[in-house]
Amino acid sequence: MKNCVFLIGFMGAGKSRLGKRLSKRMNYSFLDADQEIEKENDATIEQLFDLLGEEGFRTLETNWLQDLDAENTIISLGGGTPCFNDNMSLILEKGKSVYLQLEPKVLLDRLQNAKGIRPLIEPIKDDKEALLTFIEEKLKDREDYYNMANYTTKAMSLSAKRLDDLIEAIERL
Repeated sequence: MKNCVFLIGFMGAGKSRLGKRLSKRMNYSFLDADQEIEKENDATIEQLFDLLGEEGFRTLETNWLQDLDAENTIISLGGGTPCFNDNMSLILEKGKSVYLQLEPKVLLDRLQNAKGIRPLIEPIKDDKEALLTFIEEKLKDREDYYNMANYTTKAMSLSAKRLDDLIEAIERL
């Protein structure tokens, strides 16, 4: 596998949105891991969580990553993907990785206003205090994995100039 860039970070960090922008600018393909897993299993992420539980879903993610054979592709991963089953080692072996870092309060705003269902936060999505606590705790748990990325960028607002800088950084990795 050559020239693959994995975008990692917490849910709501903008991995899919940025991935699409990067793929156009770099003339790469784009894959959203969650969408690919949904297609392969003919079920939504929510349905897969309900059916298999989180552990079963994480196994699907790992299997998908292991089977991935792509070149010149930007790949948006689910927020928890790097944190299970030694997936971060697999990510680093298969390509370059970029951690999209955001503050918990920014993630809170994005997640409360997001469309679609995110199984891990659905029960607390409308409770601002509980959701912020969840985000802070999960980020603390996941930060060690995210920090293994080849490159970290603040993902607050990636202007055209900052996008160019990110592309340059990726190309140097």
